[in-house]
Amino acid sequence: MKPYILYIIATPLFLFRAHFAVTDTDVLGITDIRANAETFSEHDIEINTTSSFQQEEIIETESLPFEIVYKDDDETEYGQEAVLQEGEEGRKEYKYLVTYWFDEEIYRNLVDTQVYEPKDEIIAKGTKIVWRPVNTDQGTFNYWYKLRVWATKYDGNCDGCRGLTYSGTPVRKGVCAVDPKVIPLGTNFYVVGYGMCRSEDIGGAIKGNRIDLGYEDVMKGSWRTGWTDVYLLTNSPEGDGDFYDR
Repeated sequence: MKPYILYIIATPLFLFRAHFAVTDTDVLGITDIRANAETFSEHDIEINTTSSFQQEEIIETESLPFEIVYKDDDETEYGQEAVLQEGEEGRKEYKYLVTYWFDEEIYRNLVDTQVYEPKDEIIAKGTKIVWRPVNTDQGTFNYWYKLRVWATKYDGNCDGCRGLTYSGTPVRKGVCAVDPKVIPLGTNFYVVGYGMCRSEDIGGAIKGNRIDLGYEDVMKGSWRTGWTDVYLLTNSPEGDGDFYDR
């Protein structure tokens, strides 16, 4: 009696290895094995299976940003803010059943999704207008808001310039270019180191807390580029009217 090893491929996924003992007269064929069932009953048969496929569950996470929500607070002074609730990011989890063939991913199936909602950040935004006096070289004025700005100077004499502001007035001393989102057009304000100014112009480079101080001739202008304080005298959210009418 001689030992034989028979390899039978059952499916593309598994490889079966059967160990058994047969006599010299046995023929190693699938049909003969089935026909000689008594041979299997008389001898021990050991079958080991080995798979080249593996599966595992993985979780992938997607961040969900929180939103910032502003709430007007008439008890807090204009321009001041306070965080009422800290924001927290949320997340979205995707659970996959991943199948590998010889350690290479060949398929993944989404089996579950969990969403953990973000928490909004809530900020109290002050709306209360408080008028205060400011002493200047041109007298004492009441202001409702103070800004720190980066100030440059300009005139209307450049090539292609019309010499007029966005509002249609001549560029001159006392006229300034602003970002209307920060200082509304038509606002009167005092600029430390420059004097009284009125926002009548805009500019492509004038964004945020930047202003451009007007002169008839910029070469004769005394202003040097730098940071300065600005005191807003009109156009408060309360609707205070024009500075020259007060």
